[in-house]
Amino acid sequence: YMVVDFLWYRRMQGNESTVWSSGFDTIDQWGRPIPDPNRWPSSSGEVGFRQVSSRVRELGLKFGVHVMRGISTQAVIDNTPILGTE
Repeated sequence: YMVVDFLWYRRMQGNESTVWSSGFDTIDQWGRPIPDPNRWPSSSGEVGFRQVSSRVRELGLKFGVHVMRGISTQAVIDNTPILGTE
């Protein structure tokens, strides 16, 4: 298995090099976490972990992503709509 774990969606500020930075969560228009394209360049263009997961599976491994339940703080701050609601 290869699992992407712990704050993979956190955009770091300045030259900080840790997810504990004062950065913010990278989210889509519905408030769902998406990979930070600065840390995950292959995710640019809203393709997510598609390229990474394909390569991992080519190696014969399974791929997983750790996601916390609930609504992200960034989505609350940005007041994003929830997909499927009016």
